[in-house]
Amino acid sequence: MTDYKDIFNARGHLYNEATTMCPGAREAERIALINLLNPSTGETIIDVPAGGGYLADGIRKQFGDKVTVICVEPAEQFSAAIDPFFRVILEPANAVTSLESKSLDAVVSLAGLHHIADKRPIYREWHRLVRPGGRIAVADVACGTGTADFLNIFVDEFVPGGHDGMFFSEGEWTEQLTECGFSHVEEELRTVPWVYTSEDQMIDFCISLFNLQKANREQVSEAIHHYIGVETENRGGIRMMWQLRYARAKKMG
Repeated sequence: MTDYKDIFNARGHLYNEATTMCPGAREAERIALINLLNPSTGETIIDVPAGGGYLADGIRKQFGDKVTVICVEPAEQFSAAIDPFFRVILEPANAVTSLESKSLDAVVSLAGLHHIADKRPIYREWHRLVRPGGRIAVADVACGTGTADFLNIFVDEFVPGGHDGMFFSEGEWTEQLTECGFSHVEEELRTVPWVYTSEDQMIDFCISLFNLQKANREQVSEAIHHYIGVETENRGGIRMMWQLRYARAKKMG
């Protein structure tokens, strides 16, 4: 199985290009996670895996320099788009050796964990890094959703190398985070639409984001409508009904 680092060293630049093309498309999922994390002035947070800095940019947009965000990203090519404003650590998510134990207030992670088979070492590393009373907030693809089927059926067929996402079942975070020392785990499945000005923009964005080299535009459109669902807004905009599972937890003691 191709691992996270290999996947995004190969196609992370396309992911970043899609975000530049349509920076507001995924705003709902980003805002939902930031609100779940609920940063406070003076806190130090790591975003892991940070990708091209999309989540870190959202935190900075909302809080400026009142919150310190450190970007941990294993794939160097993917991290090339991270704003130099942020400290970047090119280390595995399960071994952030550059940071001391109990040195962070929070950890946040958006839609990167499903590329990693064994997540428990990552959760144990998060437990090491956050201070007592610190917290984590995560969001990723949920099992049994149209989003999961779109990725592991359609994208898997049409992206070079396939897509074998290891998605999150209900209660999985509660079980595994508790096992790794966290408490007060809360989980929720949310619909967080990706928003576009037109159907063409939606197709362009998804072709770039997922590197759909082997699919034509009609196939991409049909798959989005079939697996995920689309709503048209009164002003002509398009909402692609993306779903993610969200969770948060605390480190006690």
